[in-house]
Amino acid sequence: MAKVKLVRHRPTGPLLLRRGGGTYALTAQEETVVPLGIAVTMLGDKGLLIELDISDAADVLKLNDYLLNILKREFNVEGDAKAVKAALFPSAKKSFIPNIIKDTPVEEEPVIEEAPEEVAVETIDYSKYTVKKLKEMLEEKGLSTDGKKADLVERMSGAE
Repeated sequence: MAKVKLVRHRPTGPLLLRRGGGTYALTAQEETVVPLGIAVTMLGDKGLLIELDISDAADVLKLNDYLLNILKREFNVEGDAKAVKAALFPSAKKSFIPNIIKDTPVEEEPVIEEAPEEVAVETIDYSKYTVKKLKEMLEEKGLSTDGKKADLVERMSGAE
């Protein structure tokens, strides 16, 4: 099944397309799923974005000669239905036609970037030290020794 979407938004609402006994509402906001045979007849219309994917490969073999000729002409491909299928869908994972046929999304393993190893920095709990020892350490660093123990601990923690 192909996905079809309008290139531009229509202020009057969706474009109703009646084909093959079905009615398809085409908008610029959402893709509308249509059978491959109907999508092939829309190829070449500059007002539509048509996306075929690898799931449409098997349906190429079921197209009638008229639709097959449209595909051949649109994508400059020669040969029978098998040759067209091989040209448009060369492998199960990749497709060929840019902007019209897109790859079926293949789920990839998420890349986990390892953070650079951090050097473990030991945090010293200055609250375990006495006021006298804290004042000595602050003097060695040339910092003020004024205030309560909480102030001294905060000052030493900030000096690291």
